[in-house]
Amino acid sequence: MDPDGTAAYSGSMYTLRTVSSAAFWLFIDRASSHSRHTVGYQQTPEWATARGASWDPELLGWFDAEGVMRAGAVIRYRKLPGFDRRFAFVPQGPVADWSADDIDDLLTPLRSYLSSRRVFAVRITPPISLRRWNASTIRNGLSNPEVTKLTDLPPDRLEHSAIDVVSSLKRFGWRQAPNDAATDASQPNFNFWLDLAGGDEDVVLASMTKAWRKNIRKSERAGVEVSLGTHGDLAHVHRLYAQTAQRNGFSPQPMEYFETMWSSLGETFPGRFSMHLARHEGAVIAASGTAQVGSRAQGIFAATGTERPQAKPSNAVYWAIIRRAIADGAEVFDIGGVDDTLDEADPASGLVRFKADMGADAHEYIGAWDLPIEPLLYGAFTRLLPAYTGASSALRDGMRTVRRSPALLRGRS
Repeated sequence: MDPDGTAAYSGSMYTLRTVSSAAFWLFIDRASSHSRHTVGYQQTPEWATARGASWDPELLGWFDAEGVMRAGAVIRYRKLPGFDRRFAFVPQGPVADWSADDIDDLLTPLRSYLSSRRVFAVRITPPISLRRWNASTIRNGLSNPEVTKLTDLPPDRLEHSAIDVVSSLKRFGWRQAPNDAATDASQPNFNFWLDLAGGDEDVVLASMTKAWRKNIRKSERAGVEVSLGTHGDLAHVHRLYAQTAQRNGFSPQPMEYFETMWSSLGETFPGRFSMHLARHEGAVIAASGTAQVGSRAQGIFAATGTERPQAKPSNAVYWAIIRRAIADGAEVFDIGGVDDTLDEADPASGLVRFKADMGADAHEYIGAWDLPIEPLLYGAFTRLLPAYTGASSALRDGMRTVRRSPALLRGRS
């Protein structure tokens, strides 16, 4: 036991134990300044609170022999119906230096700890980039009818350290997770990152296509005004999200979801949270939520109304988000995921074009990885996974539909 009375589980290098929100944020602040750490909003105590209705969260820290926290994880638990066992999920984490050579030392105490918490399996989704395609490469692929997938294109960069991580995970008993809407919504395999060019707006604009810049000007001439939203605007956000859901055939999140998001991120969030609203002739026609942790800004949600797509509100909102992120010292804007498609006949390719035309590069992550602690129960769980995750699938289905639907892409070109 540690001096504070919490159980500690040790590997050869690290001791794992629960930590407070304050201690976790001290680690986040330190990790965010390290180029080899990628910290997203889903690995914050506040987002754990926001998702607490669906998952039972816990904050964990890995400590070295000197008592310094070297890695951390917001871990979510969900009880398996009918069994005294739980499934553990680490969205966009753990937060660690995955380029180091101590992956086994990092993950061995995690297994011991979770076993004590009656966990039958754990899933991790570290945001590690395996391959990258530049925006120009993607645009060329979209113009080539013989190219139908992003993965048909040779990558512009291959991360050998990520290949080493995958090899290590396999060697230590981890396996690639089966397809699951919950995991895909939390961290899609293919994500777009926009380099904010060291804070130079002109350089960011120059990386966009001529058409994208033209649409920014078009929205300005149309009189679209973008401003930061407040708690009082949540009703507008929910209305737009409900319209998006109806247009694309998924169940929207209730108003309580946005209320919880605001109370968790919009008031006392140690990082930065912003909600941008686009108005045209007094009507709110688009909205987007963004969180920033350290130098990384990351989209949380986007919603577009059914009215006035010709005013290009999405271009206006994203340009405002980019400028705000630059002002807040962000170095990269994680715009979110897409499907692996460059086929013009596939409606989902429209979102790929929208992001590539913005000047963003595509990153393929190493994906989600499972460690079966109780293999028989894990095997049954994976077979029943669609039914198990369906009970709280509204947002997950919505996010998948957002990436696939042509309706949401109207006004985005």
